[in-house]
Amino acid sequence: MTALQPVPPGTVASLLGVTGGELIRDGGGAVTVQVPAARLEAAVHHLAAAGARLADLFAADGEQVMLRLVWGLHAERRYLITQTPLGSAEYPPLSDIAPAAFVEECEIYEQFGVRPVGGKPLNRVALPPHAGPDFPRLGHQPLQAPQEAHAPHAVGGQAFEFPFGPVRQAGVESLYYGLVTSGEEIVDLYLFTWHKHRGVEWRMQGRSPGEAIFLAERVEGLSAVGVTWSLAAAVEAALGVEPPPAAQLTRAIALELERLYNHAAALAALCQATGLAVGQAAAEIALELLLRVNAAAFGHRYLFGVIDAGGVRRAPDPAALRGGLPSAYGELRRAADALLATNSFMDRLEATGILTAEQARRLGLVGPVARACGVPIDSRLDQPPAPYAAHPPALAVREAGDVLARLRVMLDEAADSVRLIRHLLDAGAGTGTAPLPATRGSGLGWAESPRGEALAWVGLDDAGRITRARLRPASVRNWRGFDDAARSQNVFTDIPIIEASFWLTVAGTAR
Repeated sequence: MTALQPVPPGTVASLLGVTGGELIRDGGGAVTVQVPAARLEAAVHHLAAAGARLADLFAADGEQVMLRLVWGLHAERRYLITQTPLGSAEYPPLSDIAPAAFVEECEIYEQFGVRPVGGKPLNRVALPPHAGPDFPRLGHQPLQAPQEAHAPHAVGGQAFEFPFGPVRQAGVESLYYGLVTSGEEIVDLYLFTWHKHRGVEWRMQGRSPGEAIFLAERVEGLSAVGVTWSLAAAVEAALGVEPPPAAQLTRAIALELERLYNHAAALAALCQATGLAVGQAAAEIALELLLRVNAAAFGHRYLFGVIDAGGVRRAPDPAALRGGLPSAYGELRRAADALLATNSFMDRLEATGILTAEQARRLGLVGPVARACGVPIDSRLDQPPAPYAAHPPALAVREAGDVLARLRVMLDEAADSVRLIRHLLDAGAGTGTAPLPATRGSGLGWAESPRGEALAWVGLDDAGRITRARLRPASVRNWRGFDDAARSQNVFTDIPIIEASFWLTVAGTAR
């Protein structure tokens, strides 16, 4: 297992010494430091050298654009937020130091019109090409339009681009592949994910936390619990509110149920991609049974309406879980065991879509995609929210970084989710919501969704309404590793297999 570089104790203190920054807040599992713009580059160098993981980068508008970076301090089991007010339309080229920042640099340019110094090309990643001056933005339109991302098309004079999408097939999200090929082999690949941008973060401005939770559930429907938990936790951190213990247990049960059905759906998608109709049917039977368990336990197949700011709206039905979950998981396990014993299935997964641990760290990947490369990132363990500190999951890690490794991580996690749900039920899961004061504040929240770490940051005004909401589902991070996996000596027919093993959503990026 490739361990993350340790962050030494006192990272925040050393950062303050290097930058002359100011400690703004320390509590709730996250510490906020204000770093002057002139020292931002030094701060990023310092944190990257110390092994801190850049988890997010975003901006907020106001009298000055405020740039915020979120870092995972795994040895200290907390997050660090650096905030920097920008006095101009430029800031240091952070992705030159921490490559994981590049996509966020592009999005900040689209939304706020500020960019890194040096004039390096910034791609279109979020807003569609027709986004003119009247298009809803969080900030200001850039002076020049972002570039369209294109992969190089010349390899020995023989490579050409094969366009695929954005309409691919019924029931599949809109996604454009630019496949660069010299025949069967994929030489390069780029993605357009902006076709259905919905402006959810823009829509949250001026909303109450309860209204924002409704919108967050619909950002990435297959991660409704993970995304809304991160937003609810951000609101709670901003207001200094602690959900009731029984409600915290309920949140974790819902999150593990979400993990279970997503991993079953990924298995079904892998069967479809490899042409195994019988295996697909077996996996979809398990998926349907798990969705029925969700409906029986919480009243919704996809677990909408469970999370609320301050707690939960619904308690699980213990009898439905204890009666239905073992048989539903048994179907998943039987389907998986049969597939893992099928040579034609295994041959398509092994050594396909390989990512290395170095690629995963450089691109800031999370969740099963990172853990399958040997990078042990799991916010349930690294920065454990209640109740995971008392009920820790078993960390599922593989080394190969291929499709099979990602599947095995998912199957290991599914088994552990069943164990966790049983223990969480026994601990007394229930309902309840703490009251939210109407006051100003800001906070960071997180949850380990089926796709990995989901982050949210909110700023609230004096009436407790949202001035800025930042949502960062795991798909936003992990799509940037898909093209690296696709070009690792794969052919056309491997692409749907790799996509199924990543099991990401486009909706999570179209927020």
